[in-house]
Amino acid sequence: MRRCAQGLSLVIIVIISCAYILDDLTLLLAGGILLAALLGQYLLFLYRFRGIVTSVAVQRSLERSQVRKGMILRVETTVTITVPPPMTARISDSIPLQVAIQDGDTSIPVEPDLNSRTYQLKYRIMPVMHGNCRFPGISLTVRNVFFENSIALFADPFSGPELLVQPVGMFDPSNRQSTAESHEVEKLKVVSGFGIRALREYYMGDDLRRIDWKLSAKHNKLYVREYTGMVNLPPLLIVDLPWRGAPYPEADLNRMVSVVAGQAEHAIRFYQYVSILVISGANILHFTPEEKDLQHCMSVLREWMHPAERMVHEYHVHDRADIRGNVRHLETVITQGGEPGSIVFSGNLRKQYLRMMMYMQATAFTGQIARTLSSVAIDECYLFSLGCGDKSHIRQIIRQAKIAKIIVHIRLPVTDIATRDPISNLYREADTVEAFA
Repeated sequence: MRRCAQGLSLVIIVIISCAYILDDLTLLLAGGILLAALLGQYLLFLYRFRGIVTSVAVQRSLERSQVRKGMILRVETTVTITVPPPMTARISDSIPLQVAIQDGDTSIPVEPDLNSRTYQLKYRIMPVMHGNCRFPGISLTVRNVFFENSIALFADPFSGPELLVQPVGMFDPSNRQSTAESHEVEKLKVVSGFGIRALREYYMGDDLRRIDWKLSAKHNKLYVREYTGMVNLPPLLIVDLPWRGAPYPEADLNRMVSVVAGQAEHAIRFYQYVSILVISGANILHFTPEEKDLQHCMSVLREWMHPAERMVHEYHVHDRADIRGNVRHLETVITQGGEPGSIVFSGNLRKQYLRMMMYMQATAFTGQIARTLSSVAIDECYLFSLGCGDKSHIRQIIRQAKIAKIIVHIRLPVTDIATRDPISNLYREADTVEAFA
C-alpha cells in the first residue's frame, strides 16, 4: 500500500473504533463503505496488474555473442507494454552478476496509454568473469494512487540471449600490414624506412631478411638492402581515463578531451591517419588503429572520452626491473662489508627478492601494451592522463615503449604538474612531461 491507501486505512480504523466505542451504527456503516471501496480498488489494481504483465514482450540483442573478459559491448533491450491510465510503471533490465555496467540506462519509466508502446534500453557492459553469461530477464514495477507491486519476469520469453565470455590470454602478436599515405609498411624490426637507400654485398652477420633475392640471383652473389629512415609517422595517442568510482577534476577532464581531439585532428590532416588507444588504469577499453576518417574519429572520442569502470587495479605492483635493481644494490652492500647485522639483514632481504622474482610473471596489461605497440608503425606516443589515483600502469607503458624504441611524451594537467615531485622516478623515465591547458 502507498501513502494514500495507508492514510485511508488509518481513517477506517479510527472510524470503526469510534463506532465500537460510541455504539454508533452510522459510523460503522461509513467505515464499512470506505473499507469496501479500498478493497475494490485493490481488486481492480490486481486485475489491471495482470493485464499489464500479460502484455509485456521483450527482445534483447547483443553487439557480439562472444567477447573476452574486460571488453565492452553494447546491449539493446526492446520492451513492448500496455499500461492503461491511471496506472504507471517502470521497466528495469536485470543484469547478470558476471558483468558491470559501463554506462547507459537500464531502467526507464512507462507512461500510461491505452495502446501498446515500445521502449528501448541501451547501455554498455563489461564482463568481469569468464564463462557463459545469460541475461535473466526484466523487473516490472506497477503503481497507482493507492497500491504498488513489483514482479520479476525470468521466464524464457523475457530472458536471454547467452553471452560467452572468454578469458584473457597471452597471444603472440600477428604480423599485420598497415598503410601510411601511399607506402606499405610492415611493422617488423627489419624495416627501418619506406624506401631503399642502397644495395650492397652481403657481409657476415647481416640479417637474412634484408637480402634482395632477385638481384642476388641475377649476379650470383648475395646483396642486401639498406633502408632510409622512417619519416612522417603520426604519433600514437594514449588516453588514460579516470576511474568513475573515485573523485576526479571535471575541468581538467574537459580540457584533456579538447586537447586529444585537437591532436587527433592535426594528425589526420597532416599525416593522413591517427591511432588512438583508450585505457583506464590497467584496463584497455578501445583501440583504433590508423583511423583516416575525421568524423568517425571524433565520434569514437565522443563515445569513449568519459570516466570508465576499472576492472583491474595495479596498486603497488612491483616490476621485475625494480626488484632486480634492489638485488644489485643489496649485493653491493654485502660486498662492501660493514656491521655483521646489516650484512645478515641484506642477505636475507636479497633471498626474499630472488624468491619473489622466481615466481613473478608479467601482468596481462604489460603483454597487451607490448602487442599494441608492436602492431602500429610509430616512433613516438603521447600519453594523456589526469595523474590521479594509481600510476603503476603508466610506468608499464613507458617501459614497454622504451623497449620498442618509442619516444614517450606525457601530458598532465597544470595542477598535477605543479604538485608532482620533479624527481619522481615515474616521470623521469619518460622523455618529456608537459602540461595541457
